[in-house]
Amino acid sequence: MNWQAALSCLTPDLVAAGAERWGAGNVRPVNLGFNHVYRGTTAAGDIALRFTHSSLRNPDALRPPLDFLRHAYTAGAGVCPPLPSLVGNWVEALPDGFLVTAIGWIDGPRVSDLPPTPALYRAFGQAIGELHVAGRNFQPTPCTPNMLDPSLAGVFPSWRFFWHRAAPHAAKHPDLARHFARLTPLVDEWGGPAGCWPDPADPEQSWSEGYGLTHGDLRPGNAIWDGRRVVIIDFDEPVFGPLATDLARAQLELPTDLLTTLGPHLLDGYRRVCSINTDWEGRLPILTQCRAALMAAWTISDTDSAAEIEALVTAPKDSDDSGALVSFGALVGLLNEQEESEGNSPPPSLPPQG
Repeated sequence: MNWQAALSCLTPDLVAAGAERWGAGNVRPVNLGFNHVYRGTTAAGDIALRFTHSSLRNPDALRPPLDFLRHAYTAGAGVCPPLPSLVGNWVEALPDGFLVTAIGWIDGPRVSDLPPTPALYRAFGQAIGELHVAGRNFQPTPCTPNMLDPSLAGVFPSWRFFWHRAAPHAAKHPDLARHFARLTPLVDEWGGPAGCWPDPADPEQSWSEGYGLTHGDLRPGNAIWDGRRVVIIDFDEPVFGPLATDLARAQLELPTDLLTTLGPHLLDGYRRVCSINTDWEGRLPILTQCRAALMAAWTISDTDSAAEIEALVTAPKDSDDSGALVSFGALVGLLNEQEESEGNSPPPSLPPQG
């Protein structure tokens, strides 16, 4: 069952019942995407209620991201705190298989909705750096189940693991399949463990500098400007891998002219709180291509018809109410342009691991 079908049965009564678990009223919709997000008002202030369905995610899949978010907030990162329900549960189960969680509300526009200025992108970079610094000493609580499948070892998927899960979808389109083939050796080299993290086969967790738990989808639409700082939201699927992938995702939607102007400011803000070595900085263009390829593959994950996929290639760029840019054609076009500009250049050298 896809998310549209699963969440189409979320009735106003179920939303109200979920809000009551946190003592919230005056509930109104904010974003009816993969998670249906509502804003509610409690005696202590407004909260964001996130609804999903057990056919999409079970409670075990929701807890690890909440643990990471709670750690990051306590460590001072610019994130919203997860909130327990009135009876102390981080995840509440509702009738008909619905699940709900809550975080603190943050007022302000998305970075994607604001004029892209150097000051804004410095603040965005600093927020990413603060998140990475906060996550340095994070370790999942022992016996935490894997967030994708309880039968898998580890807790959080690696970027390499996600990449290979997406490969069958990439194979549906010839251009995307070609890009996956040329980028896969790079992802295999520095995409983290083949499975999930922490890796039971590596008890010392001996990954070199530049690796850690990343947000996983750190686009401008998942960042809020509150008037003082950028606050990062939407911690659905933290991924272990190169920290620089968060920076690559942050700049992916910038046109070439703005990337040239704003990319240095994003990095400047990041470096104010967190270091990045020249090796990873130099590989940001390749990482951005990998991010584009992965996004394109997941975009067609529920599409099997060749005609439907081809229609997506020519569909106009659009955005949903979460600020996400939705365009399979634009992603594949970016990859084609980069491949053409690189020609037969050799792949970049890779940083040593472990």
